[in-house]
Amino acid sequence: MKIFNKFLLVSLLTCSFLSCEDYIAGDLINSDPNNPTSVPVTAQLPAFQIALADNVGGDFSRFNSMLVQQVEGVARQWSAFNQYTGLTPNRFDDAWQNVYENTLNEILIAKTSSTTNGYNHYIGVLNIIEAYTLMMSTDVWDDIPYTDALQGINALNPIFDTQASIYSTIYALLDEGITLLEGPSGSVTPGGEDVFYGGDVAAWIKAAHAIKARGLLKDKDYAGAMSEAGLAFTDASDNMSFQYPDANAAGQWYRFNRDRTGDLEFHPTMRTLMTGLNDMDRLAVMDQTFVTDHTYLIPNFLQELITYREMQFIIAEADQRAGGTQAGYDAYLAGIRASFTRLGLGEAAYEAYIAQDAINPGVGNLTLETVMTQKYIAMFLQPEVYSDWRRTGIPALSPVSGTAIPVRWNYPATEILFNSNAPTEGEVNIYTDRVGWNQ
Repeated sequence: MKIFNKFLLVSLLTCSFLSCEDYIAGDLINSDPNNPTSVPVTAQLPAFQIALADNVGGDFSRFNSMLVQQVEGVARQWSAFNQYTGLTPNRFDDAWQNVYENTLNEILIAKTSSTTNGYNHYIGVLNIIEAYTLMMSTDVWDDIPYTDALQGINALNPIFDTQASIYSTIYALLDEGITLLEGPSGSVTPGGEDVFYGGDVAAWIKAAHAIKARGLLKDKDYAGAMSEAGLAFTDASDNMSFQYPDANAAGQWYRFNRDRTGDLEFHPTMRTLMTGLNDMDRLAVMDQTFVTDHTYLIPNFLQELITYREMQFIIAEADQRAGGTQAGYDAYLAGIRASFTRLGLGEAAYEAYIAQDAINPGVGNLTLETVMTQKYIAMFLQPEVYSDWRRTGIPALSPVSGTAIPVRWNYPATEILFNSNAPTEGEVNIYTDRVGWNQ
């Protein structure tokens, strides 16, 4: 991943932390997306990429990691969130706004201008980012507005598309994105302004396959998921990620720990699990007091959106469900190794860990529970862990309070209040109303 002019990057990061209207200059957000104002796609692309990375590493990471008991809310409103009682609709307004206003609306404007100008490779990249954003959103909210959304005054009360139709759209966007990137580029191509991949077309194609693998796994198409994962990342250098530059424009977790010190901490459930597996080297990196001195949650945090290690665990899971082979077992070990590397731990620490029979039991003795437990650890603070837990029930978790852990997010208060087609408050039960792929 390439980082372009640092001054411009910090400016874009600063803008991404502001309200949407400040972020895109006045009333652009309220303009008709079918007649967008003239904003060069080269300027738009890094802005909404950073907004997406902020959302992934912000609310999506914090809420999802808390629900699967990787982190624990211990103070102020996060204590209520941790008890589930605080997970009211207004708590999800920011995440929804960042999805629709700061990402999807900007993508629509960029795609309109790119289509007009024949920028095929830009359209391909935009499709892939749109697909990623839609999947991240529907996975926590289930049905969401899409076909009737982002039309300004032409559709003030957009209808909600079913999750099944959203997933169909996701796959179509990814397939079209790959086709466009494999074809002629057009007169202008993505370059250094692309803060995820620096305009690397081959890397974007791999990312599209990775996103599709993630989706097919949830759709229980395990053979398809394995195939797509095999076409995705070959090592961690392929990861779809964003490198925050420094403390002036720091990663989301660093900013949270700086501004909300003591609200979230490492969860005892995860600590107990890792201690029982003698996973002490990784635990030492993760299980530190969540302050700005945390050695992993640093200012220049590498915010990963989808990774090589996730692909390896997808291959391992799919292979295990089909009976288990050496190839799947190798992928399982590769996922663990990549996790150690991501945490800054060397080969010796990895080798010592997998020397344990419980971790490295051999092909015939590997179980789905072992695979998913290791994925749970390896995907520390990645929002996708919430989807994995809902799919598999691994690891076994007990509710912090009451009798059930929420299996979805509430719709935001702003949507409930201002969209007459949105479910009313109380119509959605976050404990029992599972999303489509989790029925």
